[in-house]
Parts: sequence; structure tokens; C-alpha cells
Amino acid sequence: MPKTASVNLLPIETELKLQLLPEHIDRFRGSNVLSESAPEEFELDNVYYDTSDHLLQRHGMALRLRQVGGHWLQTLKTQGVSRGAVRRRGEWETPARVVRGRGRIDVARFMNSPLTALLQKHQGRSSLVPIFQTHVTRTVWSIQRGSAAVEVALDVGEIEAEHQQQTLREAICEIELELKGGARNGESAVLLELALELIDANGRAPLVLVPVTRSKAERGYQLVSRETPSAVKASAKAIIGHVLRGATTATALRSVVTDGLAVLSANVEHLLRHDDAEYVHQARVALRRVRSAVRLFDRDQCDMPQSLAQQFRRFGRTLGETRDWDVITEETLPSLTESIGVDATEALIARADRKRQRARQKVRAAARTVRYSTLVLDGEKWCLTTASTPPRTLRDAAARDLQRACKKLFKEARFFGALTSGQRHQVRILAKRLRYALDLFAVALPKQTTARYIDALSELQDVLGLLNDASVAAAVLPQLTKSARTKKSVQQWVASLEPRRVSDIEVRLLKLSRLGTPWA
Repeated sequence: MPKTASVNLLPIETELKLQLLPEHIDRFRGSNVLSESAPEEFELDNVYYDTSDHLLQRHGMALRLRQVGGHWLQTLKTQGVSRGAVRRRGEWETPARVVRGRGRIDVARFMNSPLTALLQKHQGRSSLVPIFQTHVTRTVWSIQRGSAAVEVALDVGEIEAEHQQQTLREAICEIELELKGGARNGESAVLLELALELIDANGRAPLVLVPVTRSKAERGYQLVSRETPSAVKASAKAIIGHVLRGATTATALRSVVTDGLAVLSANVEHLLRHDDAEYVHQARVALRRVRSAVRLFDRDQCDMPQSLAQQFRRFGRTLGETRDWDVITEETLPSLTESIGVDATEALIARADRKRQRARQKVRAAARTVRYSTLVLDGEKWCLTTASTPPRTLRDAAARDLQRACKKLFKEARFFGALTSGQRHQVRILAKRLRYALDLFAVALPKQTTARYIDALSELQDVLGLLNDASVAAAVLPQLTKSARTKKSVQQWVASLEPRRVSDIEVRLLKLSRLGTPWA
């Protein structure tokens, strides 16, 4: 092969990654699904290259040099535009240059890839150096599903990086399902169905295969940086950004579930490796947005299977319990210092933190179950279906659905100052539902009027949240202390806050009621 030749074996790589518990390796190898193929096993040594300032990483590229037996391959992968667990990325792979029996990166062989243009643009500061490496034992099975050829790979090994003269390691134990041919129109469904087959193949003892989105390269860069990854925001743009103005409610629902599950999965994946309250918060918001869309667009539950909607509710409750303890520990209790003193406050925070950690472990345990795996995989698979219900456009549905939600909010909020804490909490829930509904319908509504209404609604939500946090703190206090004095001080603190916050809420309710509704 000429030195400058470029081989593009598969321009788009389509794969699904699943994390496997190390204790389940033998069970996975013995899966009935894999019995139709003889496994091949080999060692893979990979070195990932980049510039010293990580130019490739910043442009969504990963460049590796791989040794397989006596052969050397160089591979470039790009980030792609995937939504959900099934990822599609650009992939360019060619033989590497070999010098004295060792592989060397030869950029010229990637002539038709985006790497060449990037390095030319940054000439003079684009020298490639090793960044980290991986070593895995790979076992491969070739599975046929209809016209689709799928490679099932089990990778067991580790990522290794040097940081400040210290060797850092992270274990690898994962499954890759990669489409190798056929099924070009239904590739995602093929991989999702095969993953569900692998989970269920062992009958009474199903495998736990947790869908993950981060590649080995992404994990390697994370290891090198030693920085905790940021939570993936469950913003309206992130979850509703792919909904088109003329979409039907069924199409919009599938789009929201796809992106909501992607945000949920990314944050749960981070939570399994790191400890940050924001992962729980954003995962919970993502699931709330998904459930809000189900409530609005499939009110009669004729489209989405009820079992899937129930899975969303169940995991949402687990996240909610943890989020409540996060708020109590980090926001509510610290504000008690003036009322009960530093020592008493710190003692309450310490006890609350222990409960928070137990709740967080409960989320992690729930994420390492078949129930969570099927929630994500069944959810994404359902998003590929076509609705059998009569189509409604967002524009047609907006006025009726939003008016109903708004009317219910103001009905429940009447005489707010006289409501019980439970009734006030219900008002908060209804305000949140109206806000999520507005986000869902925003693409079909006047932009400026909608933005003004959402801003006013957000202000109301904030104050309702502060009032609710104080009530929750008083309610959980018996779990944190037996001191009658502390309980009395906290109750007095809550009572002192209530009049001002209730008045503020009533003002904001009045302001919201006087605004023109964007769905009118």
C-alpha cells in the first residue's frame, strides 16, 4: 500500500456500549445468545495520541495506535451527533507506519479525514504525543440478526495514564455491540433488541448490563485531567431542542424521551463513578421532563406502554428521595445557624449527610439493576416506534392542554395563605407542571410572550420552592435530633419565614394571572 493511501473501512461506526459487572463475566460468556458463534480472543494494546494542549479532544476527535498481534493499525474517531445509548461516529482506520518493528502514527494516511485539515490549520503547535494507553483482553462473537451482522465484544482490562509522575489506572469491563453490516434503516433497533436479549438470556438470573455513552478515549482523557466531569444539564434546550414547530404530539414525545434518557443516562453514568449532588439533580429534572411529556402527550396512555411509564415513575422516586436530602444538607440546614447556633447546625448537617449518602447509594444500587438497564433500552427502543393514535400537532394541542394546566394551578392556589403545607406543596407541583408544559409547547407559541410568562412562572416556582424546603426541614427534623429545644427553634424559624414568603408567593401569583397567556 502506498504511504499516503487512505483506507476508509467503515465511515460511520454504529455501536452500543454496556457496562458489565466483573462478577458477571462468566455468566455473560455462557449466554445462550452467544452460543451460535465461536468466540475469538486476543490482546489489544492501544496508545492514544493528541497534542500537548489536547487539540484533538477539544475538536471531538480521538486518535489511537493499536497493536493486534504483529499488526499495527491507526484509527481516528470523531464525536458524531448521536442521541441516546446507540452512538454513531465517524471512523477512519488504516495500517500504521512501522519503523524498526514499532508502529508510528502517519497523519498522511488520514488524507480524507477531518484530522488533516485540523492539524494543517494549527501548524507549528500540532505535534502529536502519547496521552494515555489502554490494554484489554477482547473476546469477540459474530451474531447475525436477520440481515444485520453484529459484533459482540467483551473488553476486560484497564486504562493507564501518567499524571505528575504518578501512574493512574481505571478498570475496563464492558460490552460493545457494533453493527458490521446490514440493517441500515433499523440499526439502532437491532442493537437495542440484542442488548435486551443478552440481559434476559439467563432466565431467572438476568445479566446487569448498564448502558453507557462514554468511550474509552473520553474516560482516558478524564483520567489524565483528574477533574470530576460536569453534570449534563437537563435544560429545555437539551431535552426539547430537537422538537420541530410542526411536529405531532407523538413525534414530540418520542423526541423528548430520547433526549431525556440520554441526559439521565449520562448523569447516572457519572454518579456511578463520582460523588456530586448535581448529577442527581439533573438526572431527576430530565426524568421529570420526560414524565411531563408523557402526561401531556399520552394522557390516556394509549401510546407508551404503561410498564415503561411505571419504570420512569419508580426510578424518579428514588432520585427524588436523594435530591431531597441533598437540598436539606446543602441549602436548608446551613440557613439555621442564626436560629440554633453553629454547633447544633453542624450536628444536624452531619446526620443529614449520612442519610444523604445512604440515599445516594440507593440510587447507585438501583442503577446497577436489570430494571434500570431495561428502562433505558426499552425506552429508546419504544422511541423508534410509530404511534397508532390519531396525530395531533403541537399547535392544535397547546391551547387546550396549557389552559387546563393553568386553570388547575390557579384553582388550587386560591387563598394561598390559608392552605395547609400539603396543599401548598400541591400548588408547587402544579406550577412546575405548567412550566414543563410551556417548555414542551414553546416551539409552537409566540416566542416573546412565552419567554415573559416562563420568567414569571420561574419566579413563582423559586419562592414556592423556598417555602417547601423549610417545611420539609421541619418534617424531617425528628429523624435528625431528639432535642426538644432544637425542634422548637426550627419550628420558630419556619414560622418566622412563612408570612413573608406566603406574601411573596401571593404577589407573584397575582402578577402571573395578569400576564397575557402565550397560548391565547
